[in-house]
Amino acid sequence: MKSITKRVLTAVVALPILFLSAFLFEEYNHPLLMVIFFAAICFGTYEMSEMVRKKGAISPISYLAPILPLIAYLERTFIGEDVFVFFIYVVLAAIAFSLEVFKGGGNDFKDSIDNLGRSLLVLSYPALLSIFLVNILFLENSSAHIALYFVLVFGEDTFAYFSGMLFGKNNRGIIKVSPKKSVAGFIGGILIPAIFGLSAPLLFPSTFPFSPIAGAILGAVTALFGALGDLVESTFKRSADVKDSGIIVPGRGGILDSLDSLLFAAAPFSILTTIFELI
Repeated sequence: MKSITKRVLTAVVALPILFLSAFLFEEYNHPLLMVIFFAAICFGTYEMSEMVRKKGAISPISYLAPILPLIAYLERTFIGEDVFVFFIYVVLAAIAFSLEVFKGGGNDFKDSIDNLGRSLLVLSYPALLSIFLVNILFLENSSAHIALYFVLVFGEDTFAYFSGMLFGKNNRGIIKVSPKKSVAGFIGGILIPAIFGLSAPLLFPSTFPFSPIAGAILGAVTALFGALGDLVESTFKRSADVKDSGIIVPGRGGILDSLDSLLFAAAPFSILTTIFELI
């Protein structure tokens, strides 16, 4: 079966599950969607560790990274805000650094800085970024906001692909890390989500209480960071000399190959939505 066919079939199966999960159990803070997120972060952390280990050792503490979004979810559910999750991240990082005091002596600490850098990267990506995915689950009218978020991020990926196919033959190769991507694809991937964002408050003003201009900014910025997430993931894979982060997702590769845009776009979407709905 061709890769594009597998990719389409995966989307046909996975996207309805994600969108359906967004509207289930909103009153209980979307536990099903959180289970999906947590499982994805566990697999993603493993994939990231496997890529990073091609360059050298990492601390075993890094494998504890998936507890960060879980703690953030529990804090939001029972306390109402993030209180300890970033402190726990710092504690895990400090423990990883401290262990190098005892492990690094094998080669007179010549690799200690590299080892600690790799360990901190696995501890941070994808788990630390996923905390903002958790934050979206707790926005007011959260189901609608989750659905809008999926539309913007997946819209960027879809329309960048088709814009590149239609208009990008002569404007590819601008970004070295992903030479098949085109300027036309980049513009299409930003423009269409901006239109989606502009339309959201016009169609559903009570659900999205911000101006159409704010909606367009929200759509464009979310799409931009989604595109950057894809490029950063490509950077990781090129550095590790792998084509895909894993093999678990038919037609797409690994979990990180599907999660990268969602991870990078979550923070700006969460922050801008909160700001726009306050002003």
